[in-house]
Amino acid sequence: MSDNIIFSKSMQDTLTRQEPVWLSDQRRVSWDIFMALPWPTTQDEGWRRTDLRKIKWDKFNFGLPILNKQSKIKNPKSKIQNRLVIANNQVVQYQIDPTLAARGVIFCDLSTAIAQYPDLVQPYLSNDLSISLRKSERKFAALNSALWQNGVFLYLPQGVEIETPFQTTFVLQGEGQMMIPRTLIVAERSAKVNYIEESVSQGAHGQALNVGAVEIYANENSQIRYVDVQQWGDDVYNFNIKRAVGQNDSKMIWETGQFGGQLTKTYYDTLLPGNGAGVTFNGVYLMQGKQHLDMDCLLHHTGLATNGDVLLHGAVKDKSRMVFTGLIKIAPAAQQTNSYLKNENMMLDHTARVDTLPSLEIDANDVRASHGATVGKIDEEHIFYLMSRGIPRKIAIRMIVDGFFHKVFDRMYYEQVRKWLFKAVSEKL
Repeated sequence: MSDNIIFSKSMQDTLTRQEPVWLSDQRRVSWDIFMALPWPTTQDEGWRRTDLRKIKWDKFNFGLPILNKQSKIKNPKSKIQNRLVIANNQVVQYQIDPTLAARGVIFCDLSTAIAQYPDLVQPYLSNDLSISLRKSERKFAALNSALWQNGVFLYLPQGVEIETPFQTTFVLQGEGQMMIPRTLIVAERSAKVNYIEESVSQGAHGQALNVGAVEIYANENSQIRYVDVQQWGDDVYNFNIKRAVGQNDSKMIWETGQFGGQLTKTYYDTLLPGNGAGVTFNGVYLMQGKQHLDMDCLLHHTGLATNGDVLLHGAVKDKSRMVFTGLIKIAPAAQQTNSYLKNENMMLDHTARVDTLPSLEIDANDVRASHGATVGKIDEEHIFYLMSRGIPRKIAIRMIVDGFFHKVFDRMYYEQVRKWLFKAVSEKL
């Protein structure tokens, strides 16, 4: 197949890089898994509502030149001091508060981390991503594990708390560009960190591809806040596996805004083996045109007295489609779990479509677990109420939708992120 030729050439180029033997061996194992697995089809349960047949795999390329370098890379205005910008797999901007190094904090691109901090990276990166939790993840997990080109490493030593966020921007440029980034975040015992990751594209691509992976390790009593703002262009195909592992009394916080991409399939897996570990997930999305978004959220409780709280609000318009699959899974030993998942959707056009599939899998008898999902149109009585007070219909609809999203925005920590996401919603409306 032509896609195998393209990816095989990329694999050959990857193995010529100067990397440790353990990493090259891991890439080969992942490559064998990738090649052995078929591409997902709508006959597979995890891909029943997401069709990949329109993707022309042989049209993608690695290593296209950066069209706009350094100062021409457009980023949101920000006072954040710790920043990393990666365009077409290459680092083009980097800055960090010099006082952080004295505290043992490491923030750099992943290739640099492997060269300079192998003892810190290897124990986590060698947990092969291609050996994925769910069969439906494995094809793209193996592709990332085999071919990732660069990414991010953020490390917090024991007891270090950093309030100022770290921020990374991934940028796609050029027709047919393929980017395969990997992010690794580790917080040691009692550490605390906030991290923002933005995905943007510049110019027309014809079609472009992103296959990303994020691995987060929250050790005992640590807290990690991961903010994900996805604003790819409408010609980008986007696949991601985002996984967090929480140890005793740790806290993992996901906050996401999904607005771009032609087709997006993202897995958010949170594993809670630690006693007293917790996860909170706040998310918004707005799809338009013929955009397709497929989000798969797993809360896997295996420790004692863990907790989870998921709230996702989204709206769809035109001929777009949203698919949400949510699972709270509680192991036999995970007694005293308290977990909740809710997904609410607003239909802005009758031609749009939403499939929301929350579920529970409970093997313990001393737990509290529940879920909810709603799909509905804007209540005409609400529109009439606002119009009766002199507000035009279009503005009335926008006010109602804004209020719908603010239920999630109000749970988000950073005012900058709330404004950022609110602006993205307003522009689409």
